[in-house]
Amino acid sequence: MQLSRNLSTSSTSAAAGGRSRASLAAALLLAGSVGGAGVALCLSPQEAAALQGAAGTSEPKEPDLWDRWASIKAFLGGWRKGSPPSEVPLPVDKLKCHLQPGGYSLERYHPAVLVLCGSFNPPTFMHLRMMELAQQALAKAGFDVLGCYMSPVNDAYWKAALAAGRQRVRMCQLATADSETIMVDSWEVEQRQYTRTLFVLQRVERELGALFSAGTTPAPAEPAAGACPPTPPRVVLVCGADVLHSMADPTLWRQDLLETLLRNHGVVCISRTGSDTARLLDKPGTLLNTYRRNVTVVEEPVPNEISSSRVRHELERGHSVRYLLPDSVARYIYSNGLYNTAQQRPRLLHLGEPKRRSPIYVMDPTLGILVDAWDLATPPIMHDPCCD
Repeated sequence: MQLSRNLSTSSTSAAAGGRSRASLAAALLLAGSVGGAGVALCLSPQEAAALQGAAGTSEPKEPDLWDRWASIKAFLGGWRKGSPPSEVPLPVDKLKCHLQPGGYSLERYHPAVLVLCGSFNPPTFMHLRMMELAQQALAKAGFDVLGCYMSPVNDAYWKAALAAGRQRVRMCQLATADSETIMVDSWEVEQRQYTRTLFVLQRVERELGALFSAGTTPAPAEPAAGACPPTPPRVVLVCGADVLHSMADPTLWRQDLLETLLRNHGVVCISRTGSDTARLLDKPGTLLNTYRRNVTVVEEPVPNEISSSRVRHELERGHSVRYLLPDSVARYIYSNGLYNTAQQRPRLLHLGEPKRRSPIYVMDPTLGILVDAWDLATPPIMHDPCCD
């Protein structure tokens, strides 16, 4: 999210405007001196001279103050963390290729990796369902989906009620702990400012490209199929209908970046009931229409209206959110008092350790007594009469 402020002055308000801008300039210049880097506002030479005199500084000011706006943005962007952003390694532990025994053709082999960007505030079963539907759609289209990533947005997104980035990363990790394909990339959260969606996709593409170039390929899902091909995967964006609708508005996306995203990466859109998303691709003269072959719209066959905002609303009202998101995520929310839950305790959600499985008593052949089968080092194979 790029924030811009249109500053305009007129001859009738020059004095008042000059005073307010000088005050803001003094504040930022002081902050710059504390931070160890000079910060200058976009002032006219006359205003800069007046500010210099008011500050009692004898050192001459640089004349190109208009060109130093980047230094202000860098200062403000680094204010939150106070240290250079760390390079976060891309998780690759769940990447797998799915080859059929008997070989493959490089011309017909099309690997892909899915990336779902969002606030995940908090992550719900709907987010996991979106990834499942996207994998299924690309597999039907002939792609080998090696894995999926959830990329929580940076704190600088400034969304209302947004939990801290590292807390959202942790909730995503808990939500995907049992997934065989979904990983969590915390790189976007660890940056010093908001990162555009295209740059997140390019970063994943760059990291995977380096991995494949070094000769490191994913393990095959079926060992009998042999080693995975060294073909770098296509990185595809997964999004909801609201994001695709925003792409149709040229005032919300930089068109050059959107064109690169649609041309080089593509989109799988999971459409909610009644969103009428497909019509967006039919409007002539739009980028979505131009690159419609790179956009896959998937209609959710089982209507699901779960959303993070609705979950937060239920949490704030003290209602149970069980079966709307994984229990591990709910426990984390209550344990950390997120979303105004510090003084609440849910009535229908057990917050302790996951319940132990019901005991199954069997005869221990060594001791000659009944013991719980789950306490044995090697539990016996149990047969359910209803399912044999």
